[in-house]
Amino acid sequence: MINSKNNHPKCNWHLLLLLGMFILIAVTNTFGQKQIDSLNFIQTTKPVNLLSTIFAKQLNIYSLTGNLQFHKKYSEWLLDVSENYNSTFIKANQNSTRDEHFFSASGNYSLNNILSLGILANNNIYSDSRQFEINQASSSSLIAFGEIKPEQKIIIAPFAGYTDNRQIGEVDYGPVYGGEGYLDDLSFSNFVINTQLKFKNEDISPRKNLLRFINVLVTNDLEKGVFNIINYQFFQNRKDFYYNADSITSAVFDIVNNIQSRTETTNILQDQLNYNQFLDIFTQSLLGRVTWRTIDRNTRYRTPLLASSSIFDTKVNELKLEFESTTNYNSREFNSALKFNYSERDERHVVKNFPGISDVFYQERSDIESRNDNIAKRLSLSLLGNLNLSSSDHIFFSFLQNKLRYDTPSPENFDDRDELLTIARIKYIKTLTPFFDAFLSLEGTYSHIVYIYSQSSSNNNINRIIKLESGGNYLGKYFSSYNSFSVMANYTVYDFEDLNPNYRSFSFRQFSANDSSRVILANNLSFEHEGYIKLSEQGDLKWASFSTHPTRYLEEIFSEPKFTLNYYRINFSLGARYFSLLTFNYVGLQKVPDSKYISIGPLTEISFAMKKSLIFLLSGWYEFITADSNTARQQANLNLNINWNF
Repeated sequence: MINSKNNHPKCNWHLLLLLGMFILIAVTNTFGQKQIDSLNFIQTTKPVNLLSTIFAKQLNIYSLTGNLQFHKKYSEWLLDVSENYNSTFIKANQNSTRDEHFFSASGNYSLNNILSLGILANNNIYSDSRQFEINQASSSSLIAFGEIKPEQKIIIAPFAGYTDNRQIGEVDYGPVYGGEGYLDDLSFSNFVINTQLKFKNEDISPRKNLLRFINVLVTNDLEKGVFNIINYQFFQNRKDFYYNADSITSAVFDIVNNIQSRTETTNILQDQLNYNQFLDIFTQSLLGRVTWRTIDRNTRYRTPLLASSSIFDTKVNELKLEFESTTNYNSREFNSALKFNYSERDERHVVKNFPGISDVFYQERSDIESRNDNIAKRLSLSLLGNLNLSSSDHIFFSFLQNKLRYDTPSPENFDDRDELLTIARIKYIKTLTPFFDAFLSLEGTYSHIVYIYSQSSSNNNINRIIKLESGGNYLGKYFSSYNSFSVMANYTVYDFEDLNPNYRSFSFRQFSANDSSRVILANNLSFEHEGYIKLSEQGDLKWASFSTHPTRYLEEIFSEPKFTLNYYRINFSLGARYFSLLTFNYVGLQKVPDSKYISIGPLTEISFAMKKSLIFLLSGWYEFITADSNTARQQANLNLNINWNF
């Protein structure tokens, strides 16, 4: 029997009828939207009032981001306002600016517990000073909608309105209409059903945009600790956009801009079976997923007079199968997770014929598109866990084994290859005192890439990376410090470097030391330091004799000491920032200076936090820069971040 707020036969039949309508609509119209939680008229999550502003000036890049989310209920009225603004300015020989603005506002009046009516207005603007196909676009719409709640767990929201859309000088107007639906935790028998639907059309002649989305999630409790989750998603999105027409098409159809439609259709069906507390210490999860996707491109205006292979439209078909198994083991002394994953993806590129064009051009385009056909098979096995030897001794470990086989059916494509990747890491943590933990870790990576055909086999290589790191973390009443020291060696060996002098095996070795410390000098005064030193060496490698010839040396130093004064909820910091990067070449075994970059200057930070409702952070530094030419220059950097949850 279906659970509902009013549990009587008439209501149960009502719910069954509505559920049937949801399924029927899903099958016939296949509503769509890409994000499950992005319904425009139905709120599926609790709204949060937020105002945030971020401004950053780094080098010659200026960026500004603003975000507003406002939700307020006044008696029977519900008001929602959302705005997002992003702007980037790059100062160079040729300055460039990019702006994005998204705004929406809606008012909703509740007539009763079942029906409410509202109006939504939105405006989107995109602008880029760089010259490319679509660097100017905007859209505005005014929509009336209703929200119908025939039952507590069911919401239906039809909508209709008018929209205008501007793109590279073209302005189109037309109606926008559709509907949304939401079914929340509807239970009957041992099943729990959640559904989201969306259908949207924009008839902005001569263009048409559409959106279809359905997401159905069915959970079935088979028995205690065992449940099955079946999920089906359908997403379809069609976008028509303008682009500059070629001279022949423009003359034949008397147009300036042509129209291309891009329709992406995705189906996802997955089934997940979970066993909780299997044998009291195991949990098991099995997942199977199949995804089939198409990307269909269609050009509005085409003429046989344009005898070229570029006149043909194309379609991409993709099929992907996935299987995943995860086993977890949990006990007091040992916890681990073993995960197995296998996936296979088949991608095909199809050329759609166009009457009146020679088969020679069709075959030429087909050959070009077929080079993109590929079949990828991936197999991976991962293991991670931690072992508690005692209350003060802990071991953490992880292991990953990944195999990729990439095949291209086209005889003109030589990108067929096999890739093998192995990563292993183990870390030991020892609690020496209640205030100090020491750690030692070892990490290794092995990868091998083998191209099948001789045309690309010169890229065959083996990469080996090993890293040893140790350090400690001290946390005391007046002093805390985290320090780590590591050495890393990276060796890349090409299989056929003797035959191709352009591919030479090389090594990269690095020592690094990191420090993050804080000293409390007084009740409201502390000293902090962040910094690191990296010493790196690049060289030619002879793996057979395991000998290297150094070719380049890098010395990188960063240090940021500062004093911080805390007053009430305000933190004020004053300090300095130093960064240097020196590079050297080798003449024999002698290091010869090559380049230098040194930056030094004062920095300041001001931060304010009022619980979790308001966060204010202002940081900046002024740097005096000395580079290779010994010509000093100066530069200011600034970051401003304000977040207000109201």
